[in-house]
Amino acid sequence: MRLRSKLIPVIEICLFLVLIIINATPIAWGVLSSLKQNKDILAFPPKIIGFTPTLEHYTRIISSGFFQSLLTSVFYSAACIVFGVLLSLFAAYGFDRYHFRFRNALFLLVVMGIPLSMGSGALLIPNYLYMASFGLTNRWYTLVLLYTTYNLPMAIWILKGALEAVPKEIDEAATIDGCTGLSILFRILLPLSKPAIAAASIFLFIGSWNEFIAASVMVDSPVLRPVQLTIYHYLGFFGREWGPLTAAASLAVVPILIAFAFLSRLLVSGLTQGSTKG
Repeated sequence: MRLRSKLIPVIEICLFLVLIIINATPIAWGVLSSLKQNKDILAFPPKIIGFTPTLEHYTRIISSGFFQSLLTSVFYSAACIVFGVLLSLFAAYGFDRYHFRFRNALFLLVVMGIPLSMGSGALLIPNYLYMASFGLTNRWYTLVLLYTTYNLPMAIWILKGALEAVPKEIDEAATIDGCTGLSILFRILLPLSKPAIAAASIFLFIGSWNEFIAASVMVDSPVLRPVQLTIYHYLGFFGREWGPLTAAASLAVVPILIAFAFLSRLLVSGLTQGSTKG
């Protein structure tokens, strides 16, 4: 029994290190390749050391307007977070705090919509035909609407679970003190749901940042292209441009790391707050 208790932490650490290696190796290899000359990128055996670093690939993508698409993706993801969190918060509050006919059936439909965030291509053709009939394609808000809609079911499910953990007696006490439903939601339930809001925000951000299929069909203007489409263009018609491709992919990872670092701190701070604070 004592030997088992010593082995379990060792096994957990080994599995954790394996997961780190599996996830970090592609990123490290991409960054390393982005600093190589073209002849070194395609060299066999691959050169991990012993090559001359260069920034020519970064210079090329920066001069070609890469940051325009990067800022466009930041706008899409930020808008998706704002609208997604706001709409899902209202929906989760309604599902959890109010009783109405077919409430469970409607929430079941919401849960059934969760796979949309993982398979946006399944409804791509009907979505395109529907939005094109109303002239909603190739607009600055086209992908914001799609990304918010695709990721909304998961955000609602996350926030509803958080609101269920808050005792309804708090609502009743606030109502006696004269608070309205909106006041209860934004002044009481919102601060208590910060961990779930952070989790939903991370999900909304990554879901919109990594989306490619819908963006490749819904927008064709260079100004509206997200960063994923710009990276795809470096594949080239006559061959893959590995240098610019890895440089663009390396820069595209940075906003995700920054967003996760910021929201993870928010998640930890929210978990330490109690309902009796203040």
